[in-house]
Amino acid sequence: MSSPAQNPSAAGPPRGQFTIVFLIHEAFRRDLGRLSVAVQAPGVDSARARQLGAHWDFVEDQLHHHHRVEDESLWPLVRPKLAGRSEALAVLDDMEAQHRSLSPENQAIDEGFASFCADPGDAAGTDLAGHLDAMRTLLEAHLDDEESRCFPVIDEALSAEEFASFGKATAKAVGIRGSAHFFPWIFDGADAVERRAVLTMPPPPVRVLCRRVWEPRYERHVASLWRA
Repeated sequence: MSSPAQNPSAAGPPRGQFTIVFLIHEAFRRDLGRLSVAVQAPGVDSARARQLGAHWDFVEDQLHHHHRVEDESLWPLVRPKLAGRSEALAVLDDMEAQHRSLSPENQAIDEGFASFCADPGDAAGTDLAGHLDAMRTLLEAHLDDEESRCFPVIDEALSAEEFASFGKATAKAVGIRGSAHFFPWIFDGADAVERRAVLTMPPPPVRVLCRRVWEPRYERHVASLWRA
């Protein structure tokens, strides 16, 4: 769970302090579906296969980072607040176990892209799409579970101030270079109110860069990446 937003006022986005996390989850769902369609498109050549493989590498890196922040930073912050509450602690245990359960399909996609980039034929594309669809199914089940079962536990365990401090610390760790790719990616298709709420987190220079440089560059990139 990377960089939760500050707890908004009553006029803030309807998904509150979890807004950015929902946007991250939606970006994973969205791009796994896009990749599955793209690798099965007719006429994919080696250059196109490598382009799609590079985007999978980005998505995979974001997924690893997202889960590493949860496992190594967020859950250890929440667990002491749940002492003696076995059911709530079991939810965190389930989240960690679900993270581990994704590893085999991650590996299968890595291997599938290696084969697809070497020989982007119909058979390789169909096989790879099957693994991307399987990953999306597994990941969506995990994300749905996290949103319905884990978010309430976190919301109860941490104060708004603690949650905001955690978000600021993890956002700082992403840095400018990471932010240049991360923010436009999660804003792809995002609600304008939620986008504005999330952009209250970083300092003003990041907001300006995102609007004037990063998002236009991202839009040019995805126009090529997801071309028909």
